[in-house]
Amino acid sequence: MRLRRIQPTFENPLSRTQVILGFIYLLVHVFVLPGLLELYARYSPDAMSDTAVNAIYYGVGIVFCLTVLHSLLRGGFDVLADNFGRCLLTMVLAFLLDYALSGAAGLALMLLESASTDYSQELVAEAVQAEPGVKALTIFIVPIVEECLFRGVVFGSIRSRSRIWAFVISAAAFAVYHVWSYAVADPGQWIYLLEYLPISVALAWLYERTGTIWPPIFFHMGINAMSVYLTEVLHNL
Repeated sequence: MRLRRIQPTFENPLSRTQVILGFIYLLVHVFVLPGLLELYARYSPDAMSDTAVNAIYYGVGIVFCLTVLHSLLRGGFDVLADNFGRCLLTMVLAFLLDYALSGAAGLALMLLESASTDYSQELVAEAVQAEPGVKALTIFIVPIVEECLFRGVVFGSIRSRSRIWAFVISAAAFAVYHVWSYAVADPGQWIYLLEYLPISVALAWLYERTGTIWPPIFFHMGINAMSVYLTEVLHNL
């Protein structure tokens, strides 16, 4: 008798309409909004601070999540409240998974010996150091928007059809999202996809195991808070 491995049960809380609108907004979030903000910053007589630009960018995103993807957040809160201990334990396991995968990715980057500068990390560090308002956005707002889109919409909609492709596509999309704007001008930046794949896999696994988007959101907040803290420490050395 051949034993079959039982996959974790998963229910997507989003309707088909919400998923379609989610993918449409994801394209707007990745390609349209940055272009519009760049045009405004270029031709507007009043210079916009990094905090203002990011507040508009993620402000639109948080409004979309709270209105269109509200069932993902509201329903997920009930699941979190009913299974808080289990969710907390799974977050610890997700941290260990991310740590292990990040170590492997770091080793791969060392072996590849890339000579390119990681512009995405460098620019985020500069923005965080320059304007305190960016810190709050990075820690509290960015995770909500990105988790709703990449885990809630992308992973959640594909998971019912294929578990493997849900992980692959959501992880790839999340990594490309952070790198593509720099990689278009400098192809050497594509190598830094490896930096974002581990956390994306860990967050998707966390969402799948808990059945609520809130553990990935809180986990993402913690990772961003740690990054902000380490950036400040390194800056002050």
